[in-house]
Amino acid sequence: MYTPPEDEPGTMPLAIARARARTMSPPAAEPAEPVESAESADGADANGSNGHRGLLRQIDRPRFKWPRLSGPWLRRVILVAWPVGLAVAAVALYLCYLAVSRTEEVTSDGASNALQAWAMLHGNPLLRGWTVTDVSFYTTELPEYMIVEAVRGLNADVLHASAAITYTLVVLTGGLLGRGRAKGREGMVRMLIAAGIMVAPQLGAGVFILVFQPDHTGTAVPLMLTWLVLDRAPRKWYVPPVIALMLAWGAIGDSLVLLIGAAPLAAVSAIRAYQVLVQRREGWRSGWFDLSLLAAAGVSVEISRIVVREISAHGGYTVLPVQAGVAPVTDMSSHLWLLVQSICGLYGADLFGMTSIGLNGAIALLHLVGLALAAWGLWLVIRRFFSCEDRIAQILTVGILVNLVAYMLSTTPTTYWSAREIAPVLPYGAVLAARMLGGRLRKARLVPALSVALACYLAALGYTVTQRSIPAVTQNLADWLAANHLTYGLSSYGLANTTTLASGGTVSLRPVI
Repeated sequence: MYTPPEDEPGTMPLAIARARARTMSPPAAEPAEPVESAESADGADANGSNGHRGLLRQIDRPRFKWPRLSGPWLRRVILVAWPVGLAVAAVALYLCYLAVSRTEEVTSDGASNALQAWAMLHGNPLLRGWTVTDVSFYTTELPEYMIVEAVRGLNADVLHASAAITYTLVVLTGGLLGRGRAKGREGMVRMLIAAGIMVAPQLGAGVFILVFQPDHTGTAVPLMLTWLVLDRAPRKWYVPPVIALMLAWGAIGDSLVLLIGAAPLAAVSAIRAYQVLVQRREGWRSGWFDLSLLAAAGVSVEISRIVVREISAHGGYTVLPVQAGVAPVTDMSSHLWLLVQSICGLYGADLFGMTSIGLNGAIALLHLVGLALAAWGLWLVIRRFFSCEDRIAQILTVGILVNLVAYMLSTTPTTYWSAREIAPVLPYGAVLAARMLGGRLRKARLVPALSVALACYLAALGYTVTQRSIPAVTQNLADWLAANHLTYGLSSYGLANTTTLASGGTVSLRPVI
C-alpha cells in the first residue's frame, strides 16, 4: 500500500490535519472535565503516533505565564526596596566596622577629639581655651562625636562607634556616587564596584588609618555628598551656591577640602567653560553653569577662612599652623616608595614587610583587584580628560592627582602612618572605577568574576570582624585611679587625654607639653 511522504504537496499526517481543523473550527462548549483521547496499551494514540499525540497535548494544554510587575506596581516596589536595602546595608556595615575598629587601641589623638566634642556638648560650642591641630574636624566629625556621646556617654568606645558610622557613610556615599545616573543592572554593578573596593579595610595599619580616630577619611563624607548633589541636581541657578556652602562646610573642619575639593572643581569648571565659550563658541547660555561653579569654588575658600577667623576672634579654639614645605630632591626617592606603600595600604593590598604569604597575605593579594580597577578607571579619564563628558570623573581625577603630587613633594611623608594625608584617594578611586568600568565590565561579561571577588572581599571583612578587641591604652590605669579616688593630675600628652576618656571623665588628667 502506498503511503505519501509528509513533505509531498497536498498530504499531511492525519493527527496534524485534525489538530488544524480543530483550531480553525468554531469553539465548542468545553466539558467540565478535560477528556483525553483513548490510548493503546503500548502508549501510542489511535493513529499509532506518539509524536502526534504530544503535539495534540501541547495544543489542548493552556500555558502558564508568571505574573510580571510593571507600571505603577514596579515603581512602588523599587521606591520601597531602595531605602530599605540601603538601611539594612547601613546597619550591617556599621556593626561590622564597629567590631573592626575595636581591633585598635584608643590613643591620645582620638581621645582629644572625643573630649572636645564632650566640651561642645556641655556648654562650650566654640571650644574656648582649646588649641587644636591643623585639622580641627569642627564641622565634620566633632558633631558626629557629640551625637554619639549624647547617646552613649563619655567612654573609650565612642571612638569606635563614631569611626564605624563615618566609614559606613564613606562606603554608602561612595557607592551612590559611583552609580551616577545609571539605572537597572548597570547601576547596581557600578554601586557594588565602588562599595566593594572599600568594604574590607586591611587588618592592622589599614584599620588604624581608615576605621579608627578622626582623620581625613571622614573628610570624604562631605566631599562625596557635595559631588552627589552636583551629579544629581539639574543645571539651576541655586546649585552653585549650594555647592559653595557644602565645600565651605567641609573646609572649616579640614583644609584638605580646599586642595582636593575646591581646587579640582575650579580647574575642571575653568576648562569646561573655556571649551564652551572659546573653542566651541556656544555662548553664555551654555557656559554660565561652569562659570558659576568656578565662582562657587572660590567663594567656598573665602567662607571657610572667614568662619575660622571669626571663631578664633570670639574666643574659640586656636588652630596650630601647618608645618609643611617642599621636600628636598634627595627625599623624593623615599617619598615615592612611601607613596606606593601608602596607596597599597589604603586599598588593603599592602604586602610590604610580610615574611610569609599566609591568610593575611592572601587577603592583601586579593585586594590588588580593587587597586587595579581604580588605577584602570583613573587612566581612562586621564587618557581622554579634555573630551570626557563626566564632570564628576574629571573632578575626582584632578583631586587624586593633586593629592598624590602634593603628598610626595611635601615634607609630610615620614612614616607609613602619613598615609592618612591621602586617605580620600581610596573613595575617589573606587568611584572612578565604578563610573568608568561598570558598562565595560558588563559588556565583557566579567560580572560573575567580580561577584566572586566581592564575595571574597566580604569573607575578608568577616575575618577581620572576628579578631580580638583591644581596650584603650590606659584603661587599666584609669580603672585603678578611679578605684582609689584619684581624680586629678598631670601627665604626658600620650597618657592624659586617653586616661580621662577611658575613665568616662571620672579622672581628669591634664597634658603637659
